[in-house]
Amino acid sequence: MAYILSVVGTVLLCTPSLLKGKNMRLILLLVFLSNVCIGSSYLLSGAVNGVVSCAVGAVQSIVNYFFDRKNKPLPIWLIVVYALAFAAVNIAVFSQFADVFSLLACMAFVLCIAQKNGKNFRIWTLANAALWLTYDIVSLSFAPIITHAFQVCVVLFGMLIHDRKRKSVEEQYKKSA
Repeated sequence: MAYILSVVGTVLLCTPSLLKGKNMRLILLLVFLSNVCIGSSYLLSGAVNGVVSCAVGAVQSIVNYFFDRKNKPLPIWLIVVYALAFAAVNIAVFSQFADVFSLLACMAFVLCIAQKNGKNFRIWTLANAALWLTYDIVSLSFAPIITHAFQVCVVLFGMLIHDRKRKSVEEQYKKSA
């Protein structure tokens, strides 16, 4: 079951990185749903810190969704509260060295969901996924390893198709002539 939830979470988590990123509302909704699935996967894998972190991330994503839905900017104080909430949760459930990577991933997540465009969202998503992948490896949470390794690849693909600077056909023609 952990693997099934991990696959569903992976699809939900990777989809926003493939979107151009103009509709942050959809991105935040997908991030919320992916946190629910991945948190459940961690629960079945016995990785308590991952469970709690995904639960906090789900709450933060849905709060940001409602701010975006009303076209209101996120207040700085709320971002600070998010970071403090993750720090408190990670300290409360700290049980192994791997939990340091969980804390760092959570801080990257706070910055990830606070973005206003797809490019910056993908940059912070890559940092977040790489840190979670490290946590997964060190904590031996095998089902989420699949999720985060695949996510790193998809985010890089999303960056390639949406964020790289493309030369116009005219510029390419001038260089080849």
